[in-house]
Amino acid sequence: MPNLISFDDAIAATNDKDRSLLLGNGFSIRYFSYRTLLEEAELKDEDPLKQLFFSLDTYDFEAVIKALEDAAIVESAYGNDAHQQVFIEDARRLREALVHAIRTIHPSHREDVAPLVPSCIVFLKLFTTIFTLNYDLLLYWVQLEDTSRFSDGFGLGEEANGFRGPFKTNARCNVYNLHGGLHLFRTAVGDVKKRLMHGGNGIIDAIAETIIRDKRLPIYVAEGTSNAKLAKINSVPYLRYCYDTLSKSSGNLFVYGHSAAQNDAHIYRALFKSEIDHLYFCIHQPSADINLIDGELARYKRQYSSAVDYTFVDSESAHVWGDRRP
Repeated sequence: MPNLISFDDAIAATNDKDRSLLLGNGFSIRYFSYRTLLEEAELKDEDPLKQLFFSLDTYDFEAVIKALEDAAIVESAYGNDAHQQVFIEDARRLREALVHAIRTIHPSHREDVAPLVPSCIVFLKLFTTIFTLNYDLLLYWVQLEDTSRFSDGFGLGEEANGFRGPFKTNARCNVYNLHGGLHLFRTAVGDVKKRLMHGGNGIIDAIAETIIRDKRLPIYVAEGTSNAKLAKINSVPYLRYCYDTLSKSSGNLFVYGHSAAQNDAHIYRALFKSEIDHLYFCIHQPSADINLIDGELARYKRQYSSAVDYTFVDSESAHVWGDRRP
């Protein structure tokens, strides 16, 4: 079995170089079970809407809604008004299902996580750059505690109608949402803006309002395979910029809350083809199979003839949401 070192030992070993961090679902699991939105949308198995996800081989609500709206246009052109209305109604129903899923799986307010944010800040401030694969709002909420340290590239944008943006590549940025986020929306011209937390009802209600009223969906990558995820990333310039930034990483990079699963092979291709000196992979025991993950990382290393070596770290010793002190 591969050796496992403590988080403190890993930090001590990297004090002379920059450290980057890649967050996976394990970062969020303390607050909610990170299941797919489709599973929580309460669509019955026999519902044509759910079957359409399988037919299109996607978990992307936006792709399915677009297919429905395109079908409605075709039916209208052929004079099939009744069928057109079916597709229009199902597109509306699917937006409402997405809102229901978000409200079901996600904490409603930042105050729900506030007591443990300081501990998380202590953990995050050890890293100069943060990448996340999650599309929940936990990291966004933590960032708000220290905006002088954490910046997401929207600082040069204007604030209007509950949004700030657009994202600009020349803005200060050290937090990258590789798979999008529930707070990120595209404009009509393809720019990306982020939803702000203004208003007493909280950002979850603001996101729901944007989905239902404005018929705009958040940018998030929820496809089932690595190739499909990479195709979605390449279709959104903001996501592609984040991915390219990961690919250019150097120094030491820590992975926390991820399993090196093959459906994120595009991420490990970027890492093992990058210029990073060493990869520190945090393992949650006993739930994670360290031998299996070791095999996956070794396979990526061989596949890309990479010089990147890796070390396993005990994730519990990082105390991300615990009682670690500065």
